[in-house]
Amino acid sequence: MVAKKRVARGKPKTDKVYYQPSQGALKRQQAALHKYDDEVNRLERKWGIDRLPWLVPVELRDRFYEQLDKLNSAIDATEGVEHEVEVTLRGCAAIERAAIEGGAEPLTGEYIEGRMPDGTVLAITANGYEAGKVKQDNREMTVYTVDEVGVILEQWLKEKQAKAFVDEAKNVFAGAVVESVTKTAKLIDDEIPF
Repeated sequence: MVAKKRVARGKPKTDKVYYQPSQGALKRQQAALHKYDDEVNRLERKWGIDRLPWLVPVELRDRFYEQLDKLNSAIDATEGVEHEVEVTLRGCAAIERAAIEGGAEPLTGEYIEGRMPDGTVLAITANGYEAGKVKQDNREMTVYTVDEVGVILEQWLKEKQAKAFVDEAKNVFAGAVVESVTKTAKLIDDEIPF
């Protein structure tokens, strides 16, 4: 039997050494990210999801997005997260201040409420930002924007082949209320007996 000489492997090159953050460092990073998430949630409830950066001048918005890229890179590298979170939070405060100074208004949460035939509460909002706020505040409601209602109604009337009939009834009888629409609806041309 021939003995083999064992060769010890040398230390890996420094560019190949990867250090994992300690448990304490990971907890600090996680705490910083929770702080950031709490602030983003507060701003989104007040201003709408992804709305605030679009209420400020382009230069400030671009700088804010650059900072978000730095934060995401720090998260990917698990290094420097706490610092980037603090800088990003200052950026959040800056864009909120700029939006207010520019005359932007926070969301109102206003909606028109109605009852659907099955008893479900329906809320109709002016836009998608308001819809997000109303849904967060009223989870049990069915929430649509005015534009969504228009799309749904148009498609439904096409499928029922009732658009022309409903439009004609609404035009002829001012104040007429649609209670139901059936596919076999047809215009009756009888004489009025009085």
